[in-house]
Amino acid sequence: MFGLNYNCRLIRLGFSFFISLTCYNIALANKTKGKKKEVAVLSPIVQKKPNTSGTDAVSKTNLQHDLEAENALNRARLEKELSTIIAQIEQLRLKKEHQRLDKEIENENVRSAHDKAMLLLNMEQEKLTIELGLAQAKCMKEMEQYHIQLTELDKKIQLEKGQAQLLQETSHRLKSEIEVLEATNTRDKYIQKKPIYLKDPLIKQINTLVLSDRCIELNGTITPWKANYIVDQIHYFNNKNKEYPIFLVIGYSLGGYETAGCNILQAIEYSKAPVYVVVKSFAASMAALITTLAPKSYAYPNAIILHHHPASFLCGNFNLRATKEAYTKLDKTWKRLGGRVAKKMGISLERFNKKLYEKSMYGDWEEYGDQAKKLKWVDYVINSIQNSAISSLPDSAEYTFEQFIKHYYNANPTKTIELSAEEIAYNKLAPHDVNYSYRPDHKAQMMGK
Repeated sequence: MFGLNYNCRLIRLGFSFFISLTCYNIALANKTKGKKKEVAVLSPIVQKKPNTSGTDAVSKTNLQHDLEAENALNRARLEKELSTIIAQIEQLRLKKEHQRLDKEIENENVRSAHDKAMLLLNMEQEKLTIELGLAQAKCMKEMEQYHIQLTELDKKIQLEKGQAQLLQETSHRLKSEIEVLEATNTRDKYIQKKPIYLKDPLIKQINTLVLSDRCIELNGTITPWKANYIVDQIHYFNNKNKEYPIFLVIGYSLGGYETAGCNILQAIEYSKAPVYVVVKSFAASMAALITTLAPKSYAYPNAIILHHHPASFLCGNFNLRATKEAYTKLDKTWKRLGGRVAKKMGISLERFNKKLYEKSMYGDWEEYGDQAKKLKWVDYVINSIQNSAISSLPDSAEYTFEQFIKHYYNANPTKTIELSAEEIAYNKLAPHDVNYSYRPDHKAQMMGK
């Protein structure tokens, strides 16, 4: 818009200049004619001077030529300027025309692009409309298929519900059968017969000892609390029946507290029902004394019985008197317990003491069951044991390392791993007590020192 206004102003300026130039030429021409008339008017007067007439004619002719030349120059200059203005006007016109053509081309391109876009949009719309129709048709077809599938699935669900109900009924039936089988299996693990009670439990023809349910187990260290438990069981079986024997079964014991062992011996000796000691594997120290001093004892031929002197294993800086008092106490203990063993063997205590060290530098005299019978440490050597009280199938969970530690060493299985062997087997002594146990490792250390 600004370019069009500028071009119009240039055109107006060109016309104004042209009009001015034309007016100037007309005025100049009129002036020239006036001078000619003035010359023509004055010529009669000049002719009065004959001497200057030729000079005036020449001057007029020269002036006329000069004016004509000047007019020609002015005309040429004006024509040149006019041609320049006309060229500029033509250039502006051409530029304007070019701009108009460009604008028309641009508009035509925009219109063409718009038409093309509209055509594409219309085609796309038609395509989408067709696709939408196809999709709707396809969707309807799929919906019909889904409806058919849903109907079939519903039928299948109903069928599966029926099958599930049938399976559930079958499961309940099988569960009932399993419970019956488990009950039968559990019942099969138990023997429905009473233990055998014999006043004389040894069957001499086959050299077999028949045990009843009146058994008490002695394993591990003989501690005061274990001794109390054993004594209370002896009282229980006495209260239940005083005729049939009670069996104190030693599986593996290294001995233990003197007071605890004497407590057990006291209960055995004064029990109204006979208490018989049975050694299966190993009985040492206090356990060996209980075996030897019991009214009647039995042992496997390969079971080991070990007697030795009691030892205090004194620690610390004891003076002579304290050491003498400890020795005196041990000597009294040995005379009371070892003297009874020597008496049963039919030898003196001094002879028994000598024999202890003939067998071992530590004073540990151990013998198998068959040899122990010859020494009167045990009364009978048996070939087998018939335990009539075992009426249920043994559980393997009761035969593990943890259970072994628990039954044999009175230790907590969770703490056993953190304890040493000496801490497992031996407990802190009470005042005026002696640990009458077999401790070969400690003896070796003391002898080495």
